[in-house]
Amino acid sequence: MIENAINEEVQGQIEKEREGLKVLITSENPQDELIAKLANLEVEVQWHKIAEPLTSLEDTFTFRHLKPVFDYAEKNGFDLVIAVDSTYDKFTLGVRKLVTGNFILLNIHHTSLILSKLLLENHGSLRCKKSIFITDLLEKIFAKHEAEITTIVNLPTPLKDHETFILSEPDETLFISENQEILLKGQNDSLSYLLSRLIMSAKKAKSEDKTLFDSLIGIYTDYGFQREKNLAVSIEEPSQKVFFKKVIARLKRKPPMSLGMTEITSIEDLSNGTLKNLLSGRIVPSKSPIANALQVQLSNNSRFLIFPTEQKINFFFTSHGKLIKKDDFTTLSQQFDQRVVKLLSEINRLGLEN
Repeated sequence: MIENAINEEVQGQIEKEREGLKVLITSENPQDELIAKLANLEVEVQWHKIAEPLTSLEDTFTFRHLKPVFDYAEKNGFDLVIAVDSTYDKFTLGVRKLVTGNFILLNIHHTSLILSKLLLENHGSLRCKKSIFITDLLEKIFAKHEAEITTIVNLPTPLKDHETFILSEPDETLFISENQEILLKGQNDSLSYLLSRLIMSAKKAKSEDKTLFDSLIGIYTDYGFQREKNLAVSIEEPSQKVFFKKVIARLKRKPPMSLGMTEITSIEDLSNGTLKNLLSGRIVPSKSPIANALQVQLSNNSRFLIFPTEQKINFFFTSHGKLIKKDDFTTLSQQFDQRVVKLLSEINRLGLEN
């Protein structure tokens, strides 16, 4: 009898937790106005101070910033964590892999894929302008909906002050930067609107015993799995500038046939708009925007973009793979991250050659 009563109590608690969506907003300062708007969605919304706030324009929310918040959210039965910096319209999501599972941090590529698919299903005239350091899987999604998408070489924070944003069409255009800044031009309150779309999707998913992580997996199932990684290396010292200048010159003028055990198939020089196939020697026009950058395609379905600026070298790695089932996500992501580490080591070797 006692055991049955306990089982019924536990089951009742589980059912109660699944009745509605619990959302935790985390930021440096309270978000009373935002929370009031989101609460109108008939979800429970609370605020929790972030342990480590962002410190610069280019700073982004990482797992380090959010680990204490995730611990609190798991302990108190929250379904969705949203970290925001409302000053610059930056946000990122923490979602459960399972309805009662642990939280994982979605990166800007994950968030942009989920959000874009939601908006395209509800906005017939939506356009997109994305940073060159944002997943090109978005292009497949927009193409399916016959919607326009443009890749921009430079989208620094704050987006609202950028010429591309100011001079863009007055209708609904989604801007996405690698600094976790997402703006929907044409909406008076872009942040609350975009978050409301995500929360309503999460609410619907929970009613089906799913989470936004399932939405992400669905996108990868439909369009193919990709893993992206942005890395930046400081080149403030003269010796560092010389080193990477040598790496880029080597790839431009006399590229090796392979990096490590992986064959290089093409070199795309964005500065002059050409793409050279190293296997055939054929040179064709590049489809990428003009920039002082190189993109190297490898035979193992990976590529990397090298984009130097005055202060740093930006690396943007992309790997393609096959996602068989939901559980493959973490394994594949870890494998691709290890591939990036090895690849970066091989790239550095080019600067050490005589």
